Amino acid sequence: MSVLSVLIGLLVTAVVLAIAWKFYCVRSSKKSSRAEQYTLPVHQPQQYQPVSQPLPCPPLPPRSYRSSPYTPPVHQPEQHQPVYLPLPPRLPPSQSYPPSPHEQPKHEDDDQTDRSDEYYNSLCARANNEGDEMVRCFSESREAYSRGDRAAAKILSNQGKFHKQSMQQLNKEASNGIYLKNNRDRKLGEIDLHGLYVKEAVAYTDAALEEAKLRGDSEIRFIVGRGLHSEDGEAKLGPAIKGLMRKYQLGAEFDPSNCGVLVVELNERPPIRHRQHLDNSNRRSRRHKRRASNIGA
Repeated sequence: MSVLSVLIGLLVTAVVLAIAWKFYCVRSSKKSSRAEQYTLPVHQPQQYQPVSQPLPCPPLPPRSYRSSPYTPPVHQPEQHQPVYLPLPPRLPPSQSYPPSPHEQPKHEDDDQTDRSDEYYNSLCARANNEGDEMVRCFSESREAYSRGDRAAAKILSNQGKFHKQSMQQLNKEASNGIYLKNNRDRKLGEIDLHGLYVKEAVAYTDAALEEAKLRGDSEIRFIVGRGLHSEDGEAKLGPAIKGLMRKYQLGAEFDPSNCGVLVVELNERPPIRHRQHLDNSNRRSRRHKRRASNIGA
């Protein structure tokens, strides 16, 4: 009996162990299946969009300097910048009128007395060079036009106009400086025209006459010189200004004590000589009218 009970106890124990083992295996298999089904999330790095890069420029083709014919550069003359002279502190009113520029320099009209200053001499030399270039460009322009090259003629003509404008500006600066220098210490009613071209002197003379008439002056004195420093030794300014006064019907005579000074009478009526000349002209015209009327009758 004891052996049988022992065997039965062993058998029960074995059955219990088998059942427990089976239960354990089934549970372990379920856990493994669940572990296979569930996976932890893996962190994925953030994907960045690539930055668009500019397309590379295609390589430049190699330059070939023989592909186009060589064209020589066209010489452009240097543009002259005007030089503005400072005005003196005390000037007569007549000096405020600028002279009108002339078309080309008149070398024979130049009195070298007051153009010996280095600054004004350099201005005159530059003006002469511009005048030479102007003449050359206009001459070559006419030649180009005569042979049918109108494009070259137009270019040369424009260059000639540029040189002409530069020449006029330089001459104007020189004449302004010379006139102000000569008349800085002159009293009213006395105008020094030394060192000016004839056309420049005429422009200043017109301005001085207007100022003198506004002031009510009875006469005005123009210092024109005797022409000792002219190229041919003959006076240019004196005869020109005196002829201008004759045109304006103003009495003008050289000062007996100084033949380089022209004295002009600023009266409203013409001088005696001009009044006699006008009276004779009027008498002749009236006689011609009477003869014509008699012939017509």
